[in-house]
Amino acid sequence: MKLALISDLHGNLEALDAVVRDIDRASPGAQLVCAGDVVGYGPDPEACIGRLQERAALCVMGNHEEMVLGRRDFSRCVHAGIVAAVWTRTQLSPAARSFIEQLPYSIEAAPGVVVCHGDLESADTYVSTRERAEEAMAQLRARHPSAEVLVCGHTHHAALFAREAGFQPVGDGVEYTLSFPCLINPGSVGQAREGEPLASYAVLDTARRRVLFRHVAYDYETTLHKLREAKLVAQVVLQPPQGVWRRVEKYKVRWARYWAERQ
Repeated sequence: MKLALISDLHGNLEALDAVVRDIDRASPGAQLVCAGDVVGYGPDPEACIGRLQERAALCVMGNHEEMVLGRRDFSRCVHAGIVAAVWTRTQLSPAARSFIEQLPYSIEAAPGVVVCHGDLESADTYVSTRERAEEAMAQLRARHPSAEVLVCGHTHHAALFAREAGFQPVGDGVEYTLSFPCLINPGSVGQAREGEPLASYAVLDTARRRVLFRHVAYDYETTLHKLREAKLVAQVVLQPPQGVWRRVEKYKVRWARYWAERQ
């Protein structure tokens, strides 16, 4: 069985459509599986939800769904995310809101393959260190003793982790043989966190015990135009601010939280 693993779409329709086209070309028939954050940051949350529904995608709850629904506060969110979450609340139809309200926090997408957003205890856990990865794998053993693969998102960085090898560097178009149990992060479809504005995903072949990582170009200029039109933060590559811009971001976050609490 092939699973097309996506995560962190963040309302970026152009990126999602480019990924789906690439999946249809390279891995036709693969089951689409989303590790959360369909909404947030981007200008097309409703359309992205519609695309997932059209493809009968399996999907879990992300921290941005939680914020849009008011289930998580903005204490750990950046300025762009706060502004987008409040805006998204005004954009979703009742049907789209119902879709995200009903998302589970984890699913078994295929026998032995469990999917969540952060880890199995919180959608807002960044599994980006060996310690965090080992904790996530311990959660997997406790809750799903027979599972071999944990799929998560949230970090926006494609990654492959196994206990003996630790985190392995992953490359575009490279297929890796899996050592079970393991953790796979397909990276972000809708918002890169470094380098070029590319959409990332992965294809897990459970029968062959292999995973392929892909980075796909998309029409990000259209996405940027839509972001400006919606008066959202016009970025498709979000990097940590440096120098004086860190102080500027802290001020903008404080203002955004104050404003959001009064909406």
